[in-house]
Amino acid sequence: MDYSTLKHAHAGLAYLSALLFFVRFVLLYAGAGLMKSKVIKIIPHVIDTFLLAFAIWLCVLISQYPLTDHWLTVKVLALVLLVGTGTVAIKRKKVWAAVVTLGLYGYAIGVAKTHDPMSWLALV
Repeated sequence: MDYSTLKHAHAGLAYLSALLFFVRFVLLYAGAGLMKSKVIKIIPHVIDTFLLAFAIWLCVLISQYPLTDHWLTVKVLALVLLVGTGTVAIKRKKVWAAVVTLGLYGYAIGVAKTHDPMSWLALV
């Protein structure tokens, strides 16, 4: 897979992951029985596994790695926080955690697009 295809696949999976998180939280909060579906429980893990695999592949391809490239270090830290707050949002049904998680998705995507840990300043 060439760089452009890999980058777009990774970005598409990132957007899909964020959208699916939002949909799952809305379904959970609305009390929809769909949250008990095996597909709804398994598909986020499949998407996130491919997202991580493509991220590692991209790091190797462009020779940029966490702890050596600041933007990538910050993105990884944001993703660790995102997983934690996302877990709280889904397992404990906390709205504040869902809002923080969606904000972290936005931040991580912004950092990825700009390769700048201060990407949020562009919004101000």
